[in-house]
Amino acid sequence: MVGNNIPFEELLNKHDSVFIGIGLGENANLVIPGENLTGVFDAVNFIREVKKENWSSVDIGKRVAVIGAGNTAIDVATAAVRLGAEEVTILYRRSKKEMPANDFEFELAKSDGVKFKFLTSPIEILGDSLVEGIQCVRMELGNKDKKGRRRSTKIPNSEFNVNVDMVVFALGQRFKSSFLQSIPGVKIIEGKIEVNPESFQTANLKVFAGGDCINGGKEVVNAAYDGKQAARGIDNYLSSVEN
Repeated sequence: MVGNNIPFEELLNKHDSVFIGIGLGENANLVIPGENLTGVFDAVNFIREVKKENWSSVDIGKRVAVIGAGNTAIDVATAAVRLGAEEVTILYRRSKKEMPANDFEFELAKSDGVKFKFLTSPIEILGDSLVEGIQCVRMELGNKDKKGRRRSTKIPNSEFNVNVDMVVFALGQRFKSSFLQSIPGVKIIEGKIEVNPESFQTANLKVFAGGDCINGGKEVVNAAYDGKQAARGIDNYLSSVEN
C-alpha cells in the first residue's frame, strides 16, 4: 500500500509522473461521551450494509437520530425509514439554509417522514451499555467562517434530550492527512491538495491530482472530469520534458 509499505518517493523515482486520485478516508466524528455505546454507527458502514441488500442483517432502531445534514445523512435517514424505523430525526447544528444536502434530497426525506431539528448539536449520547437517548444543545448562528458558512455557537442553558435508541454519525469523511503530508513538494491547503486549475499539476511538477483530494468531496462526475483534465496536463508536461 502506497504510504505504508511503498514510499511515495519510490513511485516518483520509478515513474515520470504520478496522478493522485484518492477519495475520502477516515470518518469524522464529534468525540462526545457515549459514542462507543452499542447502537452508535457511522454512516459509511451503515450504508455499506444496506447496499448488500441483506435487510435482516442490518441493525435498525425504532427511534433513530442521524447527526449531519449532507446527502449521505439523507441516504441514512431514508434507508432507516424503509427498514422499519418508527421515527427518524436529522440533527444539524446550522439552519436549513446552510445544510449541504441537495434540495431534492431534503424534500425526499421530508416526504418519507424524516424529521429535522436545525440549530441543534449533540453533546452526549445517553445510556449505560445501549443507546437510550441523546442530549443536545440549541445553537445560534454568528459570523461566516472561511468556507462562507455562518459559525454556530451554543446557547447557554439550552440543553434538552431526544429519546432515541440508535445514533448514526453522518458528518462526512476526511482525508488521511498524514499521507498527504508525506508527498514531497505538494502543497496542502485546508486539508486539500492545491493544483493548477487547468493542468491539475501540483507544486511538485511530477505530481498531478484530482477528485476528492482537491475538492473536499464531490460527485463521481467531478472526479471523472478531473481525471481527464489531468491526463491532458500530464501529456503536455511529459511532452515538454521530452523536448
